[in-house]
Amino acid sequence: MYLDHMASTPLDPAVLDEMLPWLSAGAVGNPHASGHRAGWRAAEAIERARAEVATLINARPGEIVFTSGATEANALALLGGTPDGWPVVASAIEHPSVLACVAELERRGHPASRLPVDDAGGVDPDSLALTGPALVSVMAANNEVGTVQPIAELARRCRQRGGLFHTDAVQRLATGEIDVTALGIDLLSLSGHKLHGPMGIGALFVRQGVALRPLLFGGGQQGGKRPGTLPTALCVGLGAACRIARERRQTDAARLTLLRERLVAALAAGIPTLRRNSPAEGGLPGCLHLTIPGMDAADSLLDLPDLALSTGSACASGDTGPSHVLLAMGRTPAEAHASIRIGLGRFTTEAEVDHAAARLVEVFTASDHSPARR
Repeated sequence: MYLDHMASTPLDPAVLDEMLPWLSAGAVGNPHASGHRAGWRAAEAIERARAEVATLINARPGEIVFTSGATEANALALLGGTPDGWPVVASAIEHPSVLACVAELERRGHPASRLPVDDAGGVDPDSLALTGPALVSVMAANNEVGTVQPIAELARRCRQRGGLFHTDAVQRLATGEIDVTALGIDLLSLSGHKLHGPMGIGALFVRQGVALRPLLFGGGQQGGKRPGTLPTALCVGLGAACRIARERRQTDAARLTLLRERLVAALAAGIPTLRRNSPAEGGLPGCLHLTIPGMDAADSLLDLPDLALSTGSACASGDTGPSHVLLAMGRTPAEAHASIRIGLGRFTTEAEVDHAAARLVEVFTASDHSPARR
């Protein structure tokens, strides 16, 4: 039973249907080959997909740069978008791909700072005390605990100082609206496989007029900002996923909120000691992050082979240390190691939620993971 939608979402069958013609033997045209019909058809399909991505966030199609995913989009935004000598600022709970870029910019001589968060993972806009232009990167919603950040106010304050504002919107766009024009966002990253689209494709919104240094060289595709032959099928899939997300995000958000609260209620009834780390209101609808004191989360998941759950970010896999997100929120290492993340999605059912709750309560109360049995 798949309950790890913060890590990846299953491909929507409607998205696959639109991709399939471009995965056939006849879909051979290079979209950058302008001398024949096969190339024209592929190029037209990619531009339709680019328009769908742009529409999702109220951007212009020419402001969308396709990438291999959000990690590359984040790197292109920070390493390619930070002007020489500018400070770079990020929240303490950013995705590892952002924090790694901040560290690299610091190594190159850029002043760097991290914004603290409160015990719910929220960034206080007053903590953004800029004295001049800077590139500021704050995610729209956190990938571990689901906290939604006040990016509108953060972008406004950044703009007041002549800076550039980047947001990693990967987790937000499936169930929430972001209007880059209304919010004054300069750079935005998104990913296909967090939108019920395909893996291996993402995009970076680059506001018209923002200078971007490429990280790759060797071709003039996408205006030289991100050269390389584009994968037609993946671009088409991302476009379809963005269109479906735009059509479904309100109804999906409402349904997932109900499922999440149903799950919380069942778990709290069976495990009274649990602590909720994700927001009860205003957070990502499908994200539930819990600490169960005395539990070893990694060991507990081994006793739940029928449930696909997580102890944290999939992009920090192999790292056995405590979550940097929870530590920044003031949790202890022991509390971090006693925490699990449950991610609900578009195709999650009430029956699955009820089964997951029953299994979690069963494993916790009937095994050595319960402090009462130690």
